Amino acid sequence: MSPASISNILGFDFSVFELDVSATGDILVDEPTVLSERLVAVFSNMARLQTFRLMNSAECGPWPALLKAILTTPSLTTCEILDSPWRRPEEKFSRLMLDLPRESSRLRKFVYRVPFTDCFPRESESYGRRDKVQGLVELSNLSVIVSLVCDSVEALEIPAELALHLADLPYPKLSELTFRGHEPLHTTDWSMMFHRAPRLRDVHIQTPAYFNDRSISPIISNCSIPHDDPVMRGMSNLQSLTISNPLGKNLFFQVLTYANLRTLSLKAFPLPDIIGARWSNVHSRVLTGSEVLYILNAVQIVSLSTFELSYWVDASDVALLSRIHISFPKLSTLEIHRFRPLAKENSENDPLSSMPNTLAKAVNLEHLMMNLDFPERPRHNDWRHDDSERSRTFYSFLEKEIVSTFAHAVPSLKTLGILSHHSFCSCWDIWEVTKTRGLIPQLQTPIYPPC
Repeated sequence: MSPASISNILGFDFSVFELDVSATGDILVDEPTVLSERLVAVFSNMARLQTFRLMNSAECGPWPALLKAILTTPSLTTCEILDSPWRRPEEKFSRLMLDLPRESSRLRKFVYRVPFTDCFPRESESYGRRDKVQGLVELSNLSVIVSLVCDSVEALEIPAELALHLADLPYPKLSELTFRGHEPLHTTDWSMMFHRAPRLRDVHIQTPAYFNDRSISPIISNCSIPHDDPVMRGMSNLQSLTISNPLGKNLFFQVLTYANLRTLSLKAFPLPDIIGARWSNVHSRVLTGSEVLYILNAVQIVSLSTFELSYWVDASDVALLSRIHISFPKLSTLEIHRFRPLAKENSENDPLSSMPNTLAKAVNLEHLMMNLDFPERPRHNDWRHDDSERSRTFYSFLEKEIVSTFAHAVPSLKTLGILSHHSFCSCWDIWEVTKTRGLIPQLQTPIYPPC
C-alpha cells in the first residue's frame, strides 16, 4: 500500500487498519512525512477504527508523527507494533516530540512484539539478543509510550529483555501482561509486576533460556508468605499463566496450588522444529519428561481447565501422563508437544503404547492437541494435498491408527488435533469426534495464527 493508495480508502470505514511494510517497498524510508499526513487524514474519517497494526518494518520503527496520528484517533483502543523495531539512535524520540497530553490516551491494548533481533550472527551465543545501541533506543521510546498509556492500558506486551526497566510504572487497569524474548542479563525481580498491576489476571513469560533460582526467588522467597502479601494476593488472582522455561521454581509452583488458574502453559519458546516460525533459529531447550513430572508433583490446581506442555520423552513418560489428571482433575483441554529426538522410526517411543489409555483417566478431557514428532513423516512437501503414495500412506496412518485410537480410548473427547508440517508452515490437522467415535475432518489451523 503506497501513500497514494492510502488516500483512496477515505470512503471506507474499517475497525482495523493494518500496514504491512513488507508489501510496500521503501515508503517508510523515502516518504514517512507524506505517509503520516495521509494517515492522519484517513484516520480522521474512520469513526470506527479501533486497531492499528504496523508489521514487518525492518528499516525503522514507528516515528513520532505516525504515533501522534495513531494516538489521537478518538476511537482507537489497540496499537500493535509487530517486528518493526527501533534500531538507530536517530530514531529516539521524547514525549515533547509526540506533542501529546498524557490524558489523551484511550488505548486499552499496546503491543511491541520484537522478542528477538538479528544484532548478533546466528552462530553467536548471543543470537536473538539486543545489542546496547538497539536496546537503549527501544527502552527510551517504550518508556515514553508506556508512560502515556499506563493509566488506561489493560493488555501490554513488551520484550522480556526490556520489561523490568518499565515495571516501576503504575498500571491500575492492567489485566494481561506478556513478556517475550531473552531474559534480562541481570538478576530479575518479577514480583514488581504484582505490586504495580493489582488487577493482573493473565501473565505470559516466554523466554528461551531457563529462569534461574535467583531470578524467581524474589517472587517466592519462602514458604510462609502471608496471604495478604501483594505477591501472594496477585498469584491467587491469576486466571492464566505461561512460563515457557520453568526449572528452578519449585516454591513458585507450590504456591500455584492456591491460585484460581484456568489456563497453565509450560510450552518451550520458541517451540523447536516449527516450519515457518520467524525465530526458529533461537535455541530453546525442551524439558525432559522427568523435569515436567517434578513440577506436576508439586501442584494440584482444581480449577484448571487448559494445560499446555512440551517435553522430551524419557523413562518417566507414563508417570508424567498419569500425573496430569491428578494435578488437574477438571482438565478439559490439553496440548502436548512430545519430542523423541533419538527416535529414527515411528515405532520408537511409540505414543500409542502409553498415551491413549493413560489420558483416558482425564475423564473431563474434551479437546486434545498433540505434536507427536513422527521421525518418518514426509518432509518439505504438502503431504495433505500431495498425491504421492508416501504422503497418502502417512495421512492414512495418522487418521486410522493414531487419531482413531485416541478417539476410542478417550470417551470424553470432542475434538482431536495432530500437528503436521508442510513446505512453508506447521498446522494443526483437526478432527471432530462424534458420539459414535467417528471422525469428521475440520479446516487446518496454523500453530501460530495471524495476529
